[in-house]
Amino acid sequence: MTITSSDAIPRPTKRSLKSIGLLIAKWGLFVAVLYFVIRYGVDQWKTLDLRNVHWSPGWLAAAMLVYFISWIPAAWVWGELLRSAGSKLRFYPLVRAHFCGHVGKYIPGKALSLVIRAALVREFEVPLSLSGLMATVETLITMATGVIVTVVMLPLLIGQADTQGIATALPVLTSVLEAPSWQRWTAAGLILAFAIATIPIFTRLLAMATKKLSRKIDPSSTAELHLPYRTVGLWMLVIAGGWFLNGCSLGLVLMSVGISPDLTNSLLLWTCAVAGATSLGFLVLFAPGGLGVREAILIGVLQLSPQIDASFAVVAAVLLRVISFLSEILFTLLLYSVSGKRVRKPESENGD
Repeated sequence: MTITSSDAIPRPTKRSLKSIGLLIAKWGLFVAVLYFVIRYGVDQWKTLDLRNVHWSPGWLAAAMLVYFISWIPAAWVWGELLRSAGSKLRFYPLVRAHFCGHVGKYIPGKALSLVIRAALVREFEVPLSLSGLMATVETLITMATGVIVTVVMLPLLIGQADTQGIATALPVLTSVLEAPSWQRWTAAGLILAFAIATIPIFTRLLAMATKKLSRKIDPSSTAELHLPYRTVGLWMLVIAGGWFLNGCSLGLVLMSVGISPDLTNSLLLWTCAVAGATSLGFLVLFAPGGLGVREAILIGVLQLSPQIDASFAVVAAVLLRVISFLSEILFTLLLYSVSGKRVRKPESENGD
């Protein structure tokens, strides 16, 4: 893969009426979604008896650490993409840039996250255009994996759901909820097989998107991305492990409020809830960090468990947002303070 583009930062241009209109529409949708989610959360919070909540700060601290670790697989995939394009980056600067970029997702559009990443690896002689481009590809792979994990696990989670409550609220799902377990496993297997079969198509779409994005950066760019589908499949498997760790972070949050997990099904539920909420929240570009959208999906999926009612689901969603945000701020400050760049000794000292 070759990329020829300038690292010059483009000058800001004046906003057109169309861009201003889109900006207003994005913020309007964000406020509307946030309003309805907050109103639902407040209603459920009023039904919660705080005397039944047993707080455990230790589990919350563990959740912050696991949340940080859960993004290392995605950072590794970004590094492999950079390596495939001819740029090598050591592990620490790679994780540092990747995780520090998380703070940029709270700006609508989420493009600032890619800019932060690119800026932090520029000092390691990685071109801005290359790092930003590969960060975009890695993000697409990560979120696509999250969607697949969610869709595959949902049929398996139906078996532990409060079928009576869901059927009352949504009668159209009655036949699905009453399906025997072998049908649910078959559905999950077929979905997974379909996802694996479409990986070659996904890699081609990534190649097309990379080529288009590179030409937007530099019209003279000849960027080409050729990735074997087996390689992409391996990366998606690694990232799925990251989503599993993300789910464990949610599990620790639930344990901090006194919910004892049933490890037979809870690990699937946690992973499905976080992967679905985060990946689908990412697709909603008008919501900074998926705020509101992520919480709504998380609350809905958590209620598939008979152990978690609506009020506890709201508490868990709020706590997970707080914990993930604090983890991002804390580890970003720690990582940013240490660049990880090797200091070269003067030649005179090297010769001694």
